[in-house]
Amino acid sequence: MIKLSPVKPISTTRCKLKMRQSLQRYLQGWWGSYLKYIHRTMVIPIQQDDSDVSYWRELSFVKIIAYLLPISLLAFIPRIVFGLLDHQFFLPIFDLIFYIILCSVLLFKPLAAGIKRIFVMIMLYLFAITLLFIQGVAGPGIHYLTCTCIFAVFLFKGNKIYYSFLANVIIVFGIAVLIYLEPFRFPLQQHFNTLSWLNYSSNLLFINLVCLVLIQRVIQRLEKIIIQESELQGQLADEILEREFLVNKLQESEDYYRYLFSSNPIPMWVYDSNTLCFLQVNDAAIKHYGFSRQEFLDMTIDKIYPTKDLETLYKNIKATLEGNLDFKGIAIHVKKNRNVFPVEIRSNPIEVNGKVGRLVLATDITERTRYVNNIEEQNKRLKHIAWIQSHKVRAPLARVMSLSDLLSRQLPAEEKEDILKYLIISTQELNEIVTSIIKQAEAE
Repeated sequence: MIKLSPVKPISTTRCKLKMRQSLQRYLQGWWGSYLKYIHRTMVIPIQQDDSDVSYWRELSFVKIIAYLLPISLLAFIPRIVFGLLDHQFFLPIFDLIFYIILCSVLLFKPLAAGIKRIFVMIMLYLFAITLLFIQGVAGPGIHYLTCTCIFAVFLFKGNKIYYSFLANVIIVFGIAVLIYLEPFRFPLQQHFNTLSWLNYSSNLLFINLVCLVLIQRVIQRLEKIIIQESELQGQLADEILEREFLVNKLQESEDYYRYLFSSNPIPMWVYDSNTLCFLQVNDAAIKHYGFSRQEFLDMTIDKIYPTKDLETLYKNIKATLEGNLDFKGIAIHVKKNRNVFPVEIRSNPIEVNGKVGRLVLATDITERTRYVNNIEEQNKRLKHIAWIQSHKVRAPLARVMSLSDLLSRQLPAEEKEDILKYLIISTQELNEIVTSIIKQAEAE
């Protein structure tokens, strides 16, 4: 018989999964609250400009402290427990006092971050020196001394980091002097004499210096990358703002010219220079020509020209298309009801949705043409009146002047009567001409 393995209930699996998720959310929430508390305590803003190098250095110090405190606690607890079990009370008490003082100073909010960094370095040096004198090379003191020098790279900038290396050199040579003078007994004297200690410690100092230089170069390179990235982000932000500004201006300009096109009281349209199809028309063109917008868009511009003018139209279109020139001229257009009227055409090249077209302004000059024709006809009549004045009026006026001159002379009575008779006839003729001119002028 085949034995089937027991299957775990689905409810148990889901329960474990929910418990794991709840524990994970609890730990994440606790860790997030702890980090925020460390940020507030270290007087570092939670949100700041990520491109600021000083902010990154401050943030690295906060992160180091945030991870150092719980990790140090995990390291100190076994040391305290095992020290008490081994009946060594000084080191457990020293470790406990050191940890309490370190936490108290670091979590003391009124204290400036710079003072806290210096305090951390001093405490680490004291801790390392104490362990060296109590446990010698068997304890972690020499490692703390090395790590403290490297730790300074993340806390300070510039040449200040080499002060820690100088402090290590002073400590090493100080221990060498104590080994040589032997003012008191300590474990290092059992393993080293002065020369062997200098030989041993010189290697550590060399490693310290190499690590300092390499880590500093890496951090400087990271700082340059951060600065360059910040500059690029600033340039990108400026370009984005400039582009948005230009797009807005372009949109405003487009809306403005679209408004001018659509609301212009003069008929306007845009047509394709290659197909002659209407692409856009304004409301004035629709109203003036009688075609609907869709009728305009379904036909070509030659449909609004008389058949006899099509050859001239095609020549003008070809000439403007080849030279990409502006055009101005007079033409005859046809409305939907087949009425013709004169227009003044102004057009210029334009690109619409990737198509080469022309923007046309067609001004109805019917009234202007009628006015000009009336002026010309009136001028003709005035010229006729002027001709009458210069020819018909001159003859009787010359006779009147001559007869008047004769009357002023000493002549017989019979001759004066004849001259007076002719003078009356000439004045009547002159009066008839003047009356005719006046009637003709009043008729105009």
